[in-house]
Parts: sequence; structure tokens; C-alpha cells
Amino acid sequence: MDYAQHFTHLLQNSSNDFIWATQQIPVDKLNSVSPLRPDSWSVARNIFHLQFQEEKVVLPNMRLWLSDRTLYTRQDDALIAHYAAFETLVRDEERAWAQQPDLDVVLKHFQTQRTIQIALLQEIDPTVWEDKRATVWGEVTLRWVVTKTYQHSVEHINDVLKPALYWTGLRRMP
Repeated sequence: MDYAQHFTHLLQNSSNDFIWATQQIPVDKLNSVSPLRPDSWSVARNIFHLQFQEEKVVLPNMRLWLSDRTLYTRQDDALIAHYAAFETLVRDEERAWAQQPDLDVVLKHFQTQRTIQIALLQEIDPTVWEDKRATVWGEVTLRWVVTKTYQHSVEHINDVLKPALYWTGLRRMP
């Protein structure tokens, strides 16, 4: 299987699907939580979470498999080491979320991160997809990392579409 081609398709489509899903939510409902699921995140929080994870976790870990080390930075090493503890990741994400980021900027940044990830797929030696590396998830393969990235996107597409379908009024939209 050509993993680069396969994952390019999955990551691009899931990026497009996530952006589309967020557009199904009325702007006045983006920061609201469904009264039917009061312990759930708002759509805005889902958007921020996915972008934060893509930037701080996914991208630095994907770069571990690059043969061209110029595309891999010390900042990547620092982020991987910093977020080895899940609690640190959660704490930093909560702090960043508390700054009330602009959602349009966050979505654009998410798209940029995905574009970089997709470009990196083309730079990866096709023979290393099953090689294990030490990541924030433990010793895993690149195929696992990119599969996890896709799964995480689909999970948040679902988390955004549920309120669009059942709470925010998509049924009433023309």
C-alpha cells in the first residue's frame, strides 16, 4: 500500500469534513453546550482542542520519521519531551483555551497544520512506515501516528455534527 497517498487522502478529506462540520453550527451556538449533554465540550472547544493537538502533538511526532533532519527542529524535540506527561498537555491546553482564542484564526491554523502534515507525508521514506519511534504515545509506528490523527479528526467531526443535527437546529434549516 502507498501509505503517503492513502493518508494524504484521509487527512485532506477529514480536514475538509471538520471545517464543513463546524460551518453547520450557527455562530451564536459555537460556545454553547447542549443541555442534553452538559458535560460535553462546546463546538468552539472541540475546534480549539483539535488544532492544539495537531500543532503541539501530531506534527512534532510525525517529524520523527523524516530522513531530512533540517525539517525537524529542536522545538519538535522540546514539545515531544514536554508533552510526554498527559497531564502537562491537558494543563497547557486549558491555559491556552482560557485565553479565548479567535475561532476563525484557530480554524485557519488547523488547516495550515494539516497542510504541513500532508506535505510531510511526501517527504517520508516509504520504507519507514512500520519503524517504531518513541513518541508521546509510547513506542509506535508512523502508520499508527497518522492513523491516530485521522481517528482523532473523525471523533471530533462526530462531536461537532451531533449538536448540529440534534441541538442547534439543523433540522429546521432550509
